[in-house]
Amino acid sequence: MCNVRIPSIVDHGLSLLGQATGGVALFASGIMLAAYKIEIDLIALSVALLKNIVQPALVLVGLLSLGYGAPIVPEAVLTTAIPVMPIVIVLAVQYHVLETRSSSALFLSVVGSMFTIGIFIALTQ
Repeated sequence: MCNVRIPSIVDHGLSLLGQATGGVALFASGIMLAAYKIEIDLIALSVALLKNIVQPALVLVGLLSLGYGAPIVPEAVLTTAIPVMPIVIVLAVQYHVLETRSSSALFLSVVGSMFTIGIFIALTQ
């Protein structure tokens, strides 16, 4: 953006790091989900519903009310419709705060996203 060239060795190193992060996040999520029992309670369910339904719906309504269209609206809505990030569990475990609840929220969010992402794809087309 600033017309600054990054050396190719740095660019290549960052590219490799960027490609590995998805797999590492999935691995960490699996370990955390295996370590903590999934307990579906009102708070975990609320977090999943807020992340999977309310947040993308607000982005959709907000962007449409501001007059935006494709490709901005579908990209923004689908970006916000992705499930809760694994970093939530990592931070919960690191600081010993609500580990089971954050694992439950991640699980519910990932399972729910199989349906909600499809719905938001249909709504934004």
